[in-house]
Amino acid sequence: MSSQPAHSVSVPSDKLMKLVNITAFGTLVIGYLLAILLATPLTLGNFLAFTALQLLYCAAFWLLLRGYKTDLRFSLPVYALILSALTVSSGLLSRTGIDWDWLIYMVTASIFFSLFSARPAITAALLLYGAIILNLAFLDDWRWSLNLLASLANLLAALSFVSGFSLLMNLLLAQKERAERLLQEVELSRGQLEAAHAQLRSYSTQVEELTIARERTRVAREIHDTLGHYLTILNVQLETISKLVKRDPSRLEAEIAEARHVAAQSMQEVRNAVATLRPAGIATLTLAQALTQLGNEFKHAAPGTALTLDLEAELPPLSPDVQLTLYRAAQEALTNVRKHAQASKALVRLRYEDGWLELLALDNGRGPLAVPDNAGDAEQGSAAQKSGGFGLPGLCERVELLGGQVTYGPATPAGYRVTVRIQVLSTQSANTSARLESMQGARG
Repeated sequence: MSSQPAHSVSVPSDKLMKLVNITAFGTLVIGYLLAILLATPLTLGNFLAFTALQLLYCAAFWLLLRGYKTDLRFSLPVYALILSALTVSSGLLSRTGIDWDWLIYMVTASIFFSLFSARPAITAALLLYGAIILNLAFLDDWRWSLNLLASLANLLAALSFVSGFSLLMNLLLAQKERAERLLQEVELSRGQLEAAHAQLRSYSTQVEELTIARERTRVAREIHDTLGHYLTILNVQLETISKLVKRDPSRLEAEIAEARHVAAQSMQEVRNAVATLRPAGIATLTLAQALTQLGNEFKHAAPGTALTLDLEAELPPLSPDVQLTLYRAAQEALTNVRKHAQASKALVRLRYEDGWLELLALDNGRGPLAVPDNAGDAEQGSAAQKSGGFGLPGLCERVELLGGQVTYGPATPAGYRVTVRIQVLSTQSANTSARLESMQGARG
């Protein structure tokens, strides 16, 4: 594990402790057997004493292994002192004839590097090597012979190898655990990302369903306010005709002609509603071509209004949502002009500049919310108010879902104008994100 400058100990991993456990206990057994087999002489006293020290060492090490998952910041130094004391005592016991167990020193050094961070572990290993020097000098009656110096050099090499190997294993396992943690975090982030994408698709579906429902509601209101009005008039005229058959046959022809005229207007309103529900051009044509087709339909339906189309020749790639929204905006504006404005001129202009697409609809009439001129038009004027009051706010909601802007109101010096501005983004996903952010803001 990596060094921890704030603390002198580090909690090892499960894999590291298992490795230390197996290696340490196996080494202790080998050292114990060699010390007993090579003892000169082996007595009952030194055998029992050496065995007791080995069992105490194993017990302390086992207790250390059981509690390493807890906070050992303060208990680890105590365990280190106990293990060091038992190690030195085992070495001093060699004075009684037990062969000197140098392997227990190696196990203690490996435990230091497994449980402590690098700097305190090196310090403890150096102190342990100092204990080895004193132990061997004591066993050799403090005679610094060449054999003693050679043994110390060999032990220094062995201790350095064990310490370096333990430190390297500690670092490798720490890096492996860190990589595993990073992999788990990546998998977790991937799962969260997939969940976010699923939620995004769900929101996108909700937005589309909401748009469809709003459009259906608008068309239903349109049919109710126009077709219902004409059918009411037609019903009244048919009742009048049925009464005139007996009272005044001379007026029958005029009433029948008027009834036919109302029926024709009703059929035209049905055709307009069907065209609104099924804009075939926008699915197969470009936006400019679809607007041109819409303009031709307007000229046929309203021959008394001169329509001018001023459309941008070159447009950037547009998402289906943007094209449909601008098409609906022009359709709504021209419907209001045809039904309510009583205008002689109308203009639809499409411009693209600085990343913004602007659609302008302008007429010289009296506006979609104008008050009727006479009482005979009162009912139709009320329907116009309802239709205009419903269509334009619905258009605003649709454009705001795309992050755009809608402004409408009286024009100068006369007439009415509707302006729609939408920022054209590079990808469909960007458009969807803008719609979802707008929708979440509205919900909040």
